[in-house]
Amino acid sequence: MKKNIEKIITKDGSIGLYNKDLDEVYHSREGAITEAYEKFIAPCLILNKKPLKILDICYGIGYNTKCAIENFNTIEVIDCIEIDAELAKKSFQFDYKSSKKINKIIEKNLIKSDLINFYFDDVRKVIKKLNTKYDIIFHDGFAPHKQSELWSEDLISEIIKKLDKNGIYCTYNHSKPVLNALFKTDIKIGKTIKDKRTIGTNASFNPNLIQNPLNNFELGMLNTKSAITYKDKNLNLTHESIVDFRNFEIKNSTLETLSHYLKKN
Repeated sequence: MKKNIEKIITKDGSIGLYNKDLDEVYHSREGAITEAYEKFIAPCLILNKKPLKILDICYGIGYNTKCAIENFNTIEVIDCIEIDAELAKKSFQFDYKSSKKINKIIEKNLIKSDLINFYFDDVRKVIKKLNTKYDIIFHDGFAPHKQSELWSEDLISEIIKKLDKNGIYCTYNHSKPVLNALFKTDIKIGKTIKDKRTIGTNASFNPNLIQNPLNNFELGMLNTKSAITYKDKNLNLTHESIVDFRNFEIKNSTLETLSHYLKKN
């Protein structure tokens, strides 16, 4: 394990990781397996009867992929993108519900692709090379305030181009810049709900696949300064450059503030 990475035990007993350099956990402290299921699998269970092509962006140690293998019976292929090859290649060493079977599948496919294809590179370089239309897309990068390059409207646009018209995109992220980036693709946006609380975002071109669509009040927030998106036109800028430009846009924007919008509504 790299010096900047340490293991943590999450509340459901599964192992998560903490990145010291970014001061970020790879998974919710509430439970790595729990998070994978609630935020990425549950919104997509409606698709379980059809052959599935899955794209797992920011694979990490593979909980979303492992959880998909456990819960979906008709997977044709899973394409996994992860920039940290060293970490991903150890992902089969992390126990998944004490089951050896799923980790054996991961280990086998790291050696020779059968069900899973691994792409060890920056997602911005990989995404345009993929020719598949996916039924499910998991988007699980670190938060925008740490890695904004993973959440620019330009990258999200490229990701959504890979989504089948009857597919579902899922992320834990429900920040306004990310919702606005999705909105700009003309996709239908919904909330992932647990205990009456929003815990993530799902989106589809088919409105029948969205259980909790954003309401007009929530959509209205996307026309405020708080929802100004991250920009990375050529998909090659640094996090710092992207954040600096967004701050510049916010400072010079004539859009109303979120606080003003909330007060008048």
